Amino acid sequence: MSDDAVEKATAVVGICNQRGLHARASAKFVKLASTFESEIRVTRDGVTVNALSIMGLLMLGAGNGCDVHIEAEGPDAPAAVEALADLVNRRFDEDQ
Repeated sequence: MSDDAVEKATAVVGICNQRGLHARASAKFVKLASTFESEIRVTRDGVTVNALSIMGLLMLGAGNGCDVHIEAEGPDAPAAVEALADLVNRRFDEDQ
């Protein structure tokens, strides 16, 4: 496969649950990210972490109202970004 065939996708999403990207939300994010083949990264304020790292996600300190950038590169990049953005927009399926 040539580099030209690698799919890329990005999205900017706002953290809208009350507790932000805390441990349980990060675990849900990692679990979903791990179902995709693409390499997925999350960036906040110039700090980029692997989407498969709970500790990395926690280190972003993304609280309620923060924007994060989700970026994926690989065969299922668009689907990965769409699914992860949807999870964030659903407030990680939390009540608050």
